[in-house]
Amino acid sequence: MAASKDRSITLPAERASVKQARDFVARAVADPVDDPAEVLLMTSELVSNVVGHVGSAVTITVRDGPIVRIEVHNHAAATEAFRDMLRNSPRPADTSPTGRGLRLVRSLASRVGLDDDPGGGKVVWFEWEHPAYEGQGDAILEADGEPVATP
Repeated sequence: MAASKDRSITLPAERASVKQARDFVARAVADPVDDPAEVLLMTSELVSNVVGHVGSAVTITVRDGPIVRIEVHNHAAATEAFRDMLRNSPRPADTSPTGRGLRLVRSLASRVGLDDDPGGGKVVWFEWEHPAYEGQGDAILEADGEPVATP
């Protein structure tokens, strides 16, 4: 398999950026991922969170090595509440129209993490590998390169 190539795009905090991010990722992973539906869904969820809750420009970086890694950078520092939400991803009320994205990402990804960006802000990322090669259950959660214990 070819060496990993990193590709990035920076988009404004607009609803249209979610589709642009999805289109960018679809092109970037076309070779290593034969059916990118899960990767595109997880990308949409993370970019939607930035557009809807953070309101900053968002940079999407794709690392398409043997395991696909998508990083979503934004300009807001990770709060303890967000760190807890990423770790626990509580189930929202059945009537709630929002609140399922991080839980969905955790259930589909091989690994999920949160890194503080030294330049300010945070990077939420996930890794995906073909289901035939990955383990079962929730993703392994990481923060700043270290596994995070979950309840």
